[in-house]
Order: sequence, then structure tokens, then C-alpha cells
Amino acid sequence: MINYIASSLYIKNSVLWLDAISKKELSFVSHIDKLVTPHTRIIATKETIAFYKKFFLKGEPLNALQLSFFRKFSIGGLNITLYPSGYSYGASQILVKKDNKKILYSGSINNRQLAFCEEIYYPSADILVMESTYGNSKYDFSSYKDEENKVKNYVASELQKGNNIVIFISPLTKPQYIINLFNELTAPIYLQNKIYQYVNHLRDYNLDIKPVRSFVTSIDKPSIILYPKNNHNKFPLFSDNIKKIMLTGNAINKDELNKKYNLNESFTLSSHADFKSLIQYSELVKPSKIYLLPSKNDNNELIEELRGKRFNVEALNNPTPKKLF
Repeated sequence: MINYIASSLYIKNSVLWLDAISKKELSFVSHIDKLVTPHTRIIATKETIAFYKKFFLKGEPLNALQLSFFRKFSIGGLNITLYPSGYSYGASQILVKKDNKKILYSGSINNRQLAFCEEIYYPSADILVMESTYGNSKYDFSSYKDEENKVKNYVASELQKGNNIVIFISPLTKPQYIINLFNELTAPIYLQNKIYQYVNHLRDYNLDIKPVRSFVTSIDKPSIILYPKNNHNKFPLFSDNIKKIMLTGNAINKDELNKKYNLNESFTLSSHADFKSLIQYSELVKPSKIYLLPSKNDNNELIEELRGKRFNVEALNNPTPKKLF
């Protein structure tokens, strides 16, 4: 009924793929970080589709099936429903019902209420295919409000000293959340050009995002600058008064992360579910079988914990093909 092929999920005897990484006739796209290839047709929320059109296809026509959250839709013998995943604005899970079996594909999930994100929903399912990005108990984000305060205090203190703050981020899903953290600060916020375009696009949805500026290399007062973390080594050092930081779940491994990116500081803030949240999510969905998507981090502890709670759990290994059921 569902196969794992070439690092993507496929609903057997249909044309539907889930977050496929190579071009397919029809693929569900859970959120904007998953826009990695142009499919013939996609299923997604209106927010994801609009972003896909504007920044990925750059005005080219798109054949898309736009679904609102909680709306049931039938296609090719499948009954599908999208639900909020809590990961980013417009991010969704998909529930596929076929032959009286309900399959839930989580995409990226988060049960902490972040700015500009719809609250996660927990549909029941027979089969759960779930992310396991932080499937180790060391990833505990339950004190994220305290961590947010640490970030704000650090940034305010360094700005007062006359330093510029460069925050290396995931450019698609985090900028609006980070901008919102600094609503009470008067320092200007500059965004690398692509991030600036993304944030301005979000304003089309009447989101109350603090005014920001496009980044230039002639900043005349202490400022906050958001820059893509994948281009961290290309950041132009326009001043000696620069403090570089990062907000990520991997800041649990602070020393290693700071060395890798040459950071002055890092903070444990993530848009993904932590270890306990993945367990809670599983308990609320109540599946008879769980498949964990591959993770760069070790997820063996999550597997053992879920098995200890009497879940039937199996990890998918990338890129090994597998018939799930």
C-alpha cells in the first residue's frame, strides 16, 4: 500500500508521492523547505503553493491542488486531508485513507506554539510515517521560553556594547519567528536579500511582522542581521564589531556547533519537535505501526522508547527501497 523508494514515499497503485525529492507526476509537498524539485502537479496548502509559484517556478504555470486544513478530498481512489503540523506558516501533515486504512505522513512537526504558525493537530491513524530529526533524549526543548529570553538578553547586551549581531538561520522557515523575538528592540533588522524577499512575501497574508531592511554592507549603527546558515562562510566582514550566533536544535552540542560555524554563541531553539514531543505525538495519533524517516542524528533511543511503550516501530534507512505494507 505504501513504498519507500529513492528516499521518497509512494502510495502503491496510485500516482501520489509524499515529499518526493525527484520529479513526479503528483507529489504532496508538506512545507516550503520541501520544495526541492518541480513536479508535474502538487498537493499543498495555499501558502506553500504561492511560495512555490513565486520563488521556485518564478512565474511559470503550476498545476496544483490547493487544499485547506481539515478539508476532505478524493483523488484516484484515495481520500486525503491536510492538517497543520506546527512547523512553519502553511506547513501540513497529510492523512491518506485507502482500503479502510489511514496513513498519516507527519512531514516536519512541532508542538510548541511559534509565532505565525498554525497549532499542530493530532489525527488518529493506523500507520504513522514520522520525522525523527531529534530522536535522542538530549534534545529537550521544553525550556524554549527561557532560551528565547537568553537570546533576547544576549542580543540586547551586545547591541548596547556597539556590536552588530549576525544570526545564521534556515532562510525559509525561521526569519519571521526570529524577527518576532526582537519586537521590543529598537535596533534595525537587516535581512540578506533572498530572506528579505521571503519575509515580504509573507506580508501578503497580513502577518504582523516588524519592519525590516534589505542587507547592505554599510551599516551605520549596531544592528541585527539575518543571514543564511548555509552561506555562513560568505558573510562579508564589514566591521570588527560583529558577534555571530545561531539558533538551532543542534546547539545542544554547543562547542561542536560554534567551532563548525565560527560562532560567538549559539542557542537551542528549533522549529522541529524534540524527543519528548515525538513520543507525545505518537501517543496521540495512536498508530498500530510507526515508520521513522531517516535522520542525520541518532534516533535509536526514540525507537527503544517507543517500543517500550508497546509501539511497533521501524526506522527507514536512506536510500534503501522498502515495501512498508
